[in-house]
Amino acid sequence: MGSAYQPDQKLDVICQNTRDGEIIPIKIRLCDEDGMFQTYVIKGYKSLADNGDFTMPNSIVSTSTIFPFECKINTFGQDRNIRIYYNSKDKIWRLVNKNRI
Repeated sequence: MGSAYQPDQKLDVICQNTRDGEIIPIKIRLCDEDGMFQTYVIKGYKSLADNGDFTMPNSIVSTSTIFPFECKINTFGQDRNIRIYYNSKDKIWRLVNKNRI
Protein backbone atom coordinates (compact mmCIF):
# COMPACT_ATOMS: atom_id res chain seq x y z
CA MET A 1 0.00 0.00 0.00
CA GLY A 2 1.22 3.51 -0.84
CA SER A 3 1.64 6.46 1.45
CA ALA A 4 -1.39 8.22 2.91
CA TYR A 5 -0.72 11.31 0.79
CA GLN A 6 -0.40 11.04 -2.96
CA PRO A 7 -0.21 14.08 -5.20
CA ASP A 8 -2.89 14.54 -7.81
CA GLN A 9 -2.11 12.67 -11.01
CA LYS A 10 -1.30 14.62 -14.17
CA LEU A 11 -3.56 13.98 -17.17
CA ASP A 12 -3.50 14.40 -20.90
CA VAL A 13 -6.76 16.12 -21.85
CA ILE A 14 -8.37 16.91 -25.15
CA CYS A 15 -10.63 19.89 -24.62
CA GLN A 16 -12.64 22.40 -26.57
CA ASN A 17 -12.64 26.15 -26.06
CA THR A 18 -15.92 27.86 -26.86
CA ARG A 19 -16.18 31.32 -28.37
CA ASP A 20 -17.29 32.52 -24.91
CA GLY A 21 -14.01 31.33 -23.40
CA GLU A 22 -15.44 28.25 -21.68
CA ILE A 23 -13.29 25.11 -21.46
CA ILE A 24 -15.01 21.79 -22.19
CA PRO A 25 -13.08 18.56 -21.41
CA ILE A 26 -13.76 15.90 -24.07
CA LYS A 27 -11.30 13.04 -23.52
CA ILE A 28 -8.69 12.16 -20.88
CA ARG A 29 -5.68 9.85 -20.84
CA LEU A 30 -3.95 8.73 -17.67
CA CYS A 31 -1.40 6.20 -16.55
CA ASP A 32 -2.82 3.31 -14.48
CA GLU A 33 -1.18 1.32 -11.67
CA ASP A 34 0.53 -0.95 -14.23
CA GLY A 35 2.11 1.96 -16.10
CA MET A 36 -0.24 1.58 -19.07
CA PHE A 37 -2.02 4.58 -20.57
CA GLN A 38 -5.82 4.40 -20.49
CA THR A 39 -8.07 6.71 -22.50
CA TYR A 40 -11.60 7.69 -21.46
CA VAL A 41 -14.24 9.69 -23.30
CA ILE A 42 -16.04 12.15 -21.07
CA LYS A 43 -19.76 11.34 -21.26
CA GLY A 44 -20.84 14.40 -19.29
CA TYR A 45 -19.30 17.19 -17.25
CA LYS A 46 -20.19 19.94 -14.83
CA SER A 47 -18.04 23.00 -14.30
CA LEU A 48 -17.60 23.58 -10.57
CA ALA A 49 -16.20 27.09 -11.02
CA ASP A 50 -19.48 28.69 -12.15
CA ASN A 51 -20.42 29.67 -8.62
CA GLY A 52 -17.27 31.67 -7.86
CA ASP A 53 -14.55 30.19 -5.67
CA PHE A 54 -14.93 26.46 -5.08
CA THR A 55 -12.97 24.24 -2.67
CA MET A 56 -12.12 20.80 -4.09
CA PRO A 57 -12.14 17.74 -1.79
CA ASN A 58 -8.33 17.89 -1.67
CA SER A 59 -8.50 21.47 -0.31
CA ILE A 60 -7.51 23.17 -3.58
CA VAL A 61 -9.50 26.38 -3.96
CA SER A 62 -10.74 27.22 -7.43
CA THR A 63 -9.67 30.72 -8.39
CA SER A 64 -9.41 32.58 -11.65
CA THR A 65 -6.53 30.28 -12.66
CA ILE A 66 -7.95 26.91 -11.52
CA PHE A 67 -10.91 25.41 -13.39
CA PRO A 68 -12.46 22.34 -11.66
CA PHE A 69 -14.80 19.88 -13.38
CA GLU A 70 -16.84 16.89 -12.29
CA CYS A 71 -16.86 14.44 -15.20
CA LYS A 72 -18.67 11.20 -15.98
CA ILE A 73 -16.61 8.47 -17.65
CA ASN A 74 -17.32 4.81 -18.36
CA THR A 75 -14.89 2.19 -17.04
CA PHE A 76 -15.52 -1.54 -17.49
CA GLY A 77 -19.17 -0.88 -18.33
CA GLN A 78 -19.83 1.28 -15.27
CA ASP A 79 -20.33 5.03 -15.15
CA ARG A 80 -18.00 6.74 -12.71
CA ASN A 81 -17.77 10.36 -11.60
CA ILE A 82 -14.30 11.85 -11.33
CA ARG A 83 -13.02 15.33 -10.56
CA ILE A 84 -10.37 16.97 -12.68
CA TYR A 85 -9.01 20.48 -12.74
CA TYR A 86 -6.99 22.67 -15.04
CA ASN A 87 -4.47 25.11 -13.64
CA SER A 88 -4.00 27.76 -16.30
CA LYS A 89 -0.98 29.19 -14.49
CA ASP A 90 1.12 26.02 -14.80
CA LYS A 91 -0.90 24.74 -17.82
CA ILE A 92 -1.43 21.28 -16.31
CA TRP A 93 -4.56 19.13 -16.02
CA ARG A 94 -4.83 16.91 -12.93
CA LEU A 95 -7.09 14.17 -11.62
CA VAL A 96 -8.11 14.70 -8.00
CA ASN A 97 -6.69 11.79 -6.02
CA LYS A 98 -9.47 9.20 -5.69
CA ASN A 99 -8.57 8.64 -2.03
CA ARG A 100 -9.58 12.23 -1.31
CA ILE A 101 -12.77 12.48 -3.40
